[in-house]
Amino acid sequence: MADLPARRRGYLTPFDVLRDEMGRWFDLAHPWAMEKADARGEWAPSVELSETEKEIQVKAELPGMAADDVEIEVADGMLTIRGEKREEIEEKDKRFHHREVVYGAFSRTIGLPCDVRAEEARASFDKGVLSVVLPKEEKALHRKIKISSSE
Repeated sequence: MADLPARRRGYLTPFDVLRDEMGRWFDLAHPWAMEKADARGEWAPSVELSETEKEIQVKAELPGMAADDVEIEVADGMLTIRGEKREEIEEKDKRFHHREVVYGAFSRTIGLPCDVRAEEARASFDKGVLSVVLPKEEKALHRKIKISSSE
């Protein structure tokens, strides 16, 4: 089963996620990246991951999408955002002269830097930006420890 492609196995290992992400980075470095993504029907939204003392914050740019088009899942230290950007009904007599907008399904899996309390996660969607807030697990919080002295 290990020799099956990751997507056919039904799960992604951290190596699969890294390989997919590296491939996406290399694809985006080429001028034909948008055409290639459009031809495959795949695309990946830009994502920003940041951290405060008490929570992990993730933002994903999803222009032209609605909250109902997106699904979020947290499992095994990974956050997965997936969805589909549907193309508007195309008129048969319309001919495009330039096209960069990409449509189709996407899936982004991001490794989280620490354990989180998934049951307390919050998500919001505003102006095409998905924001996910994941409170850190108590054991992941950094604390200062007071040193006692015998003096």
